[in-house]
Amino acid sequence: MATFQDNCCGLTRLTILVVVGIVLQNGVVSAAYYGKRIGTLSTYAHRVTGEVYAASDKRLYLTGFTYDGRGPDAFVWMGNTPTGAASSQGQIISADGSSDILGSYSNAVVQVDLPDSTTLADYKWISIWCRRFAANFGELVFPTDPAPVPKSLGTLGFPSPVHGVRADDVIILNNRQIKLVNLDYDGNGPDAYYWAGSGGTPTSSGFALADESRGGSLTKLPRGTALTDVTVTLTVPANRGDIGSIGYVGLWCVAFSQNFGHVVIPSLSELGVPVYDDSPPVTNAPVVTQAPPQANENCQVLIDDTYQVRWSLTDTSAIQISLSARINPGTYMAFGLSGSDTRTLMIGSDVTVAWLDAETGAMPKAVDYHLSAYQQCVTSSGSGACTDELSQPSGSNDVTVGDYSNNNGIITISYTKPLDTGDTNTDKVIPINDDVYVAWSIGPINPSGLAAKHRQQPTSDVPINFGQTGVTCPAFTTGQTEKLEPWVIPTIRGDMTGKTEFRVDIGQAGGQQGYEGITGKPGWGIAWYVDDYIIPVLTLRRGVTYTFIVQGGNEANIQARYHPFYITNDAEGGYIQKTAQETQGVEIYAGPVNGSLCEWRSTGAYNADDFDTFVKYRDAELERVCDDPFKTATLTWTPDENTPNRVYYQCYTHKFLGWKIDIIDNDADTSTMKSGDSGKGDTSTMKSGGTNMPKTTAAGWVTQGNKLSIITTVIISMMIFWK
Repeated sequence: MATFQDNCCGLTRLTILVVVGIVLQNGVVSAAYYGKRIGTLSTYAHRVTGEVYAASDKRLYLTGFTYDGRGPDAFVWMGNTPTGAASSQGQIISADGSSDILGSYSNAVVQVDLPDSTTLADYKWISIWCRRFAANFGELVFPTDPAPVPKSLGTLGFPSPVHGVRADDVIILNNRQIKLVNLDYDGNGPDAYYWAGSGGTPTSSGFALADESRGGSLTKLPRGTALTDVTVTLTVPANRGDIGSIGYVGLWCVAFSQNFGHVVIPSLSELGVPVYDDSPPVTNAPVVTQAPPQANENCQVLIDDTYQVRWSLTDTSAIQISLSARINPGTYMAFGLSGSDTRTLMIGSDVTVAWLDAETGAMPKAVDYHLSAYQQCVTSSGSGACTDELSQPSGSNDVTVGDYSNNNGIITISYTKPLDTGDTNTDKVIPINDDVYVAWSIGPINPSGLAAKHRQQPTSDVPINFGQTGVTCPAFTTGQTEKLEPWVIPTIRGDMTGKTEFRVDIGQAGGQQGYEGITGKPGWGIAWYVDDYIIPVLTLRRGVTYTFIVQGGNEANIQARYHPFYITNDAEGGYIQKTAQETQGVEIYAGPVNGSLCEWRSTGAYNADDFDTFVKYRDAELERVCDDPFKTATLTWTPDENTPNRVYYQCYTHKFLGWKIDIIDNDADTSTMKSGDSGKGDTSTMKSGGTNMPKTTAAGWVTQGNKLSIITTVIISMMIFWK
């Protein structure tokens, strides 16, 4: 608005823009849509002017409508006389819900609703008519077929379909809804969404459309569920405007930025389709420049100056929740009802996980989750931290994402959820009159689009009364979220030192500087430790036999304590979770083997992000606890000429726990090679063992910062036995 020079005129133009524009979340202004344009009112008297639009066969809009109000008995008047011109043989038609004599209007929008027993086809003209003097102040004679109808855009899909995507027709039903007729899709896309956006070609900057066949869900299409001759209705989310703000519709894979098929959408003025749900896009009420606060809006601080939750109850059936946190895109905020009625408990909790896309910083998502076990989601069994749709027994995603913002380092995402979804498998009823314990967390979204292990969670019980009023939160201080540099982990040089044996345990993922920072991929809060170091790169020679002494856990019925170790060409691991299609091209060179569980556990005294090196973190915060240090599994492997230059050590049951093995030829000269993690600058070499004395706890066998030798193990075992 800074280009408007005249203050008076600037104010006038601003008012008009607010009336006829819808401001979207991404800052784009989309003109309000009133339907199919029928024509212009002729001007005969009393300064009558305006355009006439058909929103449906039951509703018209007069836009830019002006009338001086000086006629003594004037109404909106419609009829169907054979001459096609306005006459006294008409009837009064409601204007803005009233059949009273018209007052004055200046550049207004007037909603004209036809009587219940009639449609637009029953009329031939509209007039501003003075009944007392049978005077026509202005009129429009309708053209043939004035009512708006849905518009066909033709077939969807490429000549050679991607994932079998094809639809016989794409129909624009109205200004917010699209129908895909007889849609086919093989269901094998890893991260497929119904997708729309600006321009004529799909990109990752688009957004998901609501799938009415799944209750208005904005989530990805269920993997493994094929669609055959299915007709789907899609809705543009309210916070995205309408079809006037998009240029295409189709199916899109977010994870791989892959277009499965799309059609280009013409402008709404070309389409001339009905208005969505016949609802008025604007009224002649006074312009409100700032939305009024909603009823019963309240707030509670979850982490000082870091995480807050707000909620409002606008009726007795649903709750609107806004989560705000000092986080980056790609990091989730989880919030919901505790798994226990008497305390805050993550296991059994019913939470919503909300986040912004890491690449675009937009594309808000809010997804229903059920936490059945303290582990990453095992999609094959539906156990762990799974979406309701992946859980077993399964539920549905009953969350509708709303507005979002990303300002000054604070991300806010709003969503709505029914108080009682009726989904007894995965959801709890949200009470509004009593205290209820809640669960919350903050953590990364992994490359599969699922929540990884939290970085932050409650340290005490958190009760909330959703029916309380007048509770507020302090404003966040300004400042961006600090990004920590990953720890430098020295490479284990089996090629230079002659080292051929490695000990492999499970350990903590190390926050932002650990697994996530080193690999650039969110993990699940645990990772492989090799010779007491978190996911070091291994450099090995072809033709040399190597031995891995593994203790990853052997309780197959408890996924959180079962981590078989294997070597593969797959960078993400979790072979057991993969579909048959996903395993194509995956090679397993050795394993899996497991052994009993040895785990580097956190004492809870410190946060991993407080340490600038892994060794400081390990020695101060972690202790190695073993169920039985003697029950190990041995994996023996000899890389050969068929082994790729880079492979990975992974967990067979969970994704994103391992890291790289670089393979070199046996005769390669490595005298000038430096060790270090993928060029991160570390030139030290690994040595087995450490400097700290071993210790034990009642929980099991424990060492801290070093290897527990067989001799020391026997001595400690005898001491405990005789004690």
